[in-house]
Amino acid sequence: MPSFTPINFQSSETPNINEFFVFGERNSGTNFVDALLRNNFPQLGQSANDRITKFGFRYGWKHGFPQMIAAPDTTLAVVMFRSPERWAQSMHRQPWHSAKYLRDISFSDFIRAPWQSIVDEKNFGITSGADARAHVELQWDRHPLTGAGFDNVIQLRNAKTMGFLSLKNRFQNVIFARYEDVANAPDAFIALISKTYGLSASSNFIPVDQQRGRKIDGDFVPHKYDDLSRADHDFIWSELDKKQEKILGYAP
Repeated sequence: MPSFTPINFQSSETPNINEFFVFGERNSGTNFVDALLRNNFPQLGQSANDRITKFGFRYGWKHGFPQMIAAPDTTLAVVMFRSPERWAQSMHRQPWHSAKYLRDISFSDFIRAPWQSIVDEKNFGITSGADARAHVELQWDRHPLTGAGFDNVIQLRNAKTMGFLSLKNRFQNVIFARYEDVANAPDAFIALISKTYGLSASSNFIPVDQQRGRKIDGDFVPHKYDDLSRADHDFIWSELDKKQEKILGYAP
């Protein structure tokens, strides 16, 4: 069985976990990991996910900057990251909630374009197109303190990464992981969580075979990405916060 090593983790002295919540930017494996945890820890099956309720998101928008009202020690925060090059390519391929102008341009133009997201689905709590908040800019993808937009998707990553890393200061029980590592050793990932947080896993490991962890989306088929051009690779790494990426275990 391949081994799994997290980026970092911490636990309370005697963890008593009764729910989990997965955080991470779009295209970072959040749906995959959410499904993996539900499959293998049935006692946590009622945990909140990215579907909004009449009371809003339980721990804020999972793809956004931290905005939970509380972070109880009975909740396990699972925080996902993905290698910056593949993440940027995946964002270009599936730019969830992005403005239309970002959907019809080349990858080279995409990573250099100003970032903007749109309130484009009911899951944001906007259930009617007549609502003045529908189909306008999504404020959750602007800087949470200054309100400024981001010059490009890489600058968005830098800010989101800072926010996600702050979850260590918020949740007593938290684990940070790279998508690549979980995908390579999902059973070892489950075993580590079981041991670290005192959770009983299913007797037989249950993998995730569906796209985004959802049967409705069909079987998962890995997408093969082309190698980046030298110019695009260099641009991405010139924009990245390299100190943060080093913490995550990524390097040029």
